Amino acid sequence: MEKMKKRRKWRKDRVAALLAIIAVLVLGSVFIVKSRQTKYVSVNEGLGQYVVKANEGILSKDTGKQMKKALYVPRKIDKTKKLIAFTFDDGPKPGNTERIIKALDKQNYRATFYMLGQNAKSYPDIVKEVQKSGNEVSGHSYDHPLLTKIGAAGVASQYQRMNDALVKACGSKAANFRPPYGGINETVKQNIDGPLVLWSVDTLDWKTRNTAATVKCILQKAKDGDIVLMHDIHEQTVQAVEQVLPQLKKKGYEVCTVSELLEAKGIKVKKGDVVISANQIQ
Repeated sequence: MEKMKKRRKWRKDRVAALLAIIAVLVLGSVFIVKSRQTKYVSVNEGLGQYVVKANEGILSKDTGKQMKKALYVPRKIDKTKKLIAFTFDDGPKPGNTERIIKALDKQNYRATFYMLGQNAKSYPDIVKEVQKSGNEVSGHSYDHPLLTKIGAAGVASQYQRMNDALVKACGSKAANFRPPYGGINETVKQNIDGPLVLWSVDTLDWKTRNTAATVKCILQKAKDGDIVLMHDIHEQTVQAVEQVLPQLKKKGYEVCTVSELLEAKGIKVKKGDVVISANQIQ
């Protein structure tokens, strides 16, 4: 009987020891995984800043493989091609913005999206998708006032609230800024951190709401170095983009972001500069 009791006690002690070892190993593994998580990686190119959240909880041995999938690396632009920057104001808009991203990606093109802070706040997942797909997240004020009419405090507030919404949505401030209605004065220049980006080709898509007219405008007017203005809030604009991109490719054009355009052309800009195209900086 005494021998049997000793054997049972030995078994219990052995089980307890094994459980203790397992607990230590599990806790140690959790600590290692936690300590080796990759949180954020930033890539800067030209005016653009891309901050992409990598997969959390990955083991160090898989970091390289996972990062290759998760991290957006800026494209290499063929500087020998004719370059046009596509820009879209007033979004994001559910359905429309995603379709434009898809159309761009199909041709391996990218564009700049000038977002309103209030829309970024409402649709943060779309902001993330724009960024994750390698397109450029830029700013267009918080709720689209004419900045030349609201004074220094008003401009600063619009710019700050817009950036707050973008940072909350995707972790990054606007890569660059386009004032609503193209309204610029010295007060606007002084209260916006960076250059002000306008356009050299206005498709008037907001006015015509006509797919064929937008396509025709781009094909007839856009040339190397131009910045094209459109609005991703209109269904007709989405259709125009889907139709015109393959045609531009056949003509030897590369559609890119504003930052990619300026960098490819070797143009450096600073606070207060007004960018109309790669061929016209004021």
